[in-house]
Amino acid sequence: MAQSKEERSQPLNSVAWGIPPIMHTPMFSILAEMNGTLLEGVVTAQKEWADFMHRRIKEDVAVSRQLMQCHSLADMHQVYSQYLTRAFEQYEEQSSKVVRRGESMAQHTAESAKEPARARH
Repeated sequence: MAQSKEERSQPLNSVAWGIPPIMHTPMFSILAEMNGTLLEGVVTAQKEWADFMHRRIKEDVAVSRQLMQCHSLADMHQVYSQYLTRAFEQYEEQSSKVVRRGESMAQHTAESAKEPARARH
C-alpha cells in the first residue's frame, strides 16, 4: 500500500510505532493507572503478610521451647494461655491492617479513576 507524502514526511516515533490506537485513549490511561495502583497494593500486602507469618512462626518455635522446659501442668497452662492470647491479638491486628489496606486501595483506585474523567470534561 502506498504511503502519502504527508505520512512519509512525518518522523517515525519508535515508541508509538506498532502500538494499537486503543492504547492512546484516556480509558486505557485510567486502566493502566488503576492496574499500577492495584499491583503496588498487592505487593505491599504480600510483603506485610510474609513478615507477619515470619513473626508468627518464630513465636511458634519459641513457645515449643518454652513448653519443653515446663515442669508442671500449671506451667504449660500459663505458657499456652500467654501464647494464645498473643496470637489472637496479632491475628486481629493483622486482619484490621488487611481491611484498612483494602479500603485504602479501593479509595485510591476510585479517586484515580475520577481524576482523568474530570480532566476530560
